[in-house]
Amino acid sequence: MKPFTFYLLPFTAAMVLAVASTIAAAPLVTFPEDRSFLPKSWTEAPIHASIEPLDAKLRPAALGILDAAVAKYPEKLRQRYLGGIAVVGSLRFYDVGYGGTYMANSRRIVLVYRESFDARGFEQRFHHEFSSILLKQNETLFESDRWTAANDPAFAYRAGGIVEEQDGDRSEATRVLAAEQEKTGGSGSSLLQVDTELMKLGFLTPYNRVSIEQYLNETAAHLFTNPDLWDYCRRYPRIDQKVHVLVDFYRRLDPQMDRLFFRRLTLGPTSTPEP
Repeated sequence: MKPFTFYLLPFTAAMVLAVASTIAAAPLVTFPEDRSFLPKSWTEAPIHASIEPLDAKLRPAALGILDAAVAKYPEKLRQRYLGGIAVVGSLRFYDVGYGGTYMANSRRIVLVYRESFDARGFEQRFHHEFSSILLKQNETLFESDRWTAANDPAFAYRAGGIVEEQDGDRSEATRVLAAEQEKTGGSGSSLLQVDTELMKLGFLTPYNRVSIEQYLNETAAHLFTNPDLWDYCRRYPRIDQKVHVLVDFYRRLDPQMDRLFFRRLTLGPTSTPEP
């Protein structure tokens, strides 16, 4: 058999530019038709990940919401930490329905979109998942001691660690979500409903009590979208302290992302610093 001969061709400037242009042209938001984009380990037991593709007629609406959401971040931060967003019609792990997840190594997010979703709720899911990527890539920049100091000393999260630690074959968040879906027969979205009684204890929603990561996720979702968050901060000191810690985390990623930056995102460009 004749041996293979390999030829090494020099790259010209034009070829380099062509490759760069191809990479740059790759869309940030995609709409997978099957689960082949997921890690192989996710499609096997015990996870058995499955998806349904998003109906083509719903894709423009999802894309418009995500374009606006992504634009809220400084460009350098987006380029460094956001590898892509896959939008599907349904997503299941361990036979539990999910609204989204993230792949830390590839820095990609998977989101579910449905016609019944309101724009803010869908956008919040993006910020929720992106905050996990940012946290996992920059865990040393997050001041967990300041965060937990806002909790009652007797309180303990259901899962340990800043990035949620997994116990057994599934995360505590999955267990909580599965139990809520079984109890209510719904999607588990009630876990993400703001609760003023919980705010007195330092929690925005029931899901916040699962782990620091889950609480940070939900705080980020409201920080980018909810003008009422500033009223919550004014009324509930424990909430205010956690918002301060999260803003400081974002500010370490990009100095322009200070408290006034976020106030102007939600209250409008003429918002002034707090008294």
